[in-house]
Amino acid sequence: MSENLRHYTSAVYAFDHVLKMAKPTVFNRKAPCEGWTGKDVYEHGIGNLAMIKSFATTGKGPKSSPKLGKDPLGAWIKMRDQTLAALDHSHVLQSEAHEPFGPGFGSMPMDNLVGFMAAELAVHVWDLARTAKVDERLDPALVKFTLATWKSLGEDVLRMPGMMGAAVKPAAGADAQTKMLNYLGRTV
Repeated sequence: MSENLRHYTSAVYAFDHVLKMAKPTVFNRKAPCEGWTGKDVYEHGIGNLAMIKSFATTGKGPKSSPKLGKDPLGAWIKMRDQTLAALDHSHVLQSEAHEPFGPGFGSMPMDNLVGFMAAELAVHVWDLARTAKVDERLDPALVKFTLATWKSLGEDVLRMPGMMGAAVKPAAGADAQTKMLNYLGRTV
């Protein structure tokens, strides 16, 4: 298993864990992402799974993204299992993901896409946990990986509309998770 896939699996199961602890009211609450609710975070998270599944099976993105339905946890578990099963083949991580972020960013190996989407999902694990008012602690290895992944992007890409907000100055003595979240524009 690649390092990227290990971190992706960790992020997927962390999101899973938060979703299992959350009450149904989480979907109506305001989330830390500006203008988002828990529903938006959920749909973004399950959309991450659908994206990876589609690229793993077809090399191209999905035609549509899942929406919040009557059984959010059941839908998540089904998509989680399908996505991880799609990644469980020796050739998949070496295959090419064709323009996952549009023509301006080009194509990339699936392993790289899986790594980036691990870092992307990890932030939303925290968003959903904060929205659900449950344990927000992330795996320290995932925190380190997530920060390194996001820092590898140029500021022009990182801070473009629809991505991350302006960095927040961490408080003196802030832990690694807080520093990572602050770097990504989250107030902790």
